[in-house]
Amino acid sequence: MNTQQRIISVIIEKTATGFSAYAKEIDGLATVGNSIFEIKVNFIEVLQYHVEYLQEQGEKVAINDFDISYQIDLEQVFDYFSVINKSAFAEHYAEMNQSLFRQYTKGLANLSSDKMLQISKGLHKLADELSDLTLV
Repeated sequence: MNTQQRIISVIIEKTATGFSAYAKEIDGLATVGNSIFEIKVNFIEVLQYHVEYLQEQGEKVAINDFDISYQIDLEQVFDYFSVINKSAFAEHYAEMNQSLFRQYTKGLANLSSDKMLQISKGLHKLADELSDLTLV
C-alpha cells in the first residue's frame, strides 16, 4: 500500500438539473447528482472504479490512499444552504460586515484569500457547534 496520501480536489458546480463534480488532478473522474450529499456518494464510487483500474495496471493503491477535498464557491454554498441567514452568519461566525458579506455571496465584491479563509473557518465553526448538539 502507498503510504503517502494523494490529494484530490473535487470541484462541485451547480447545473440546471442539480450538481456536477470533477477531480482537478485526475482527468476523467467526474460525476453528477441532485445534491451535494449525492455528489459525494457518487464520487466515492467513481474513485473506487479508478482505484480498481489502477490495481489492474499493477499499482499498489487503495481508496484510503486518497484524501478528497470537496470544493464549492461561496455563492453556491449559501444558495444550496439557503436556511443559513447570511447576516447572522456574517456577524456571529465570519465576524465581518453583513453588507459586505452579502456582496461576497452574490459575487458582487472581490473576495481575497484571507477573507475566504475567514468565511471557511466560520462555516467550520458553525458545523462543529451543530455536530456537538443533541436535541432532547
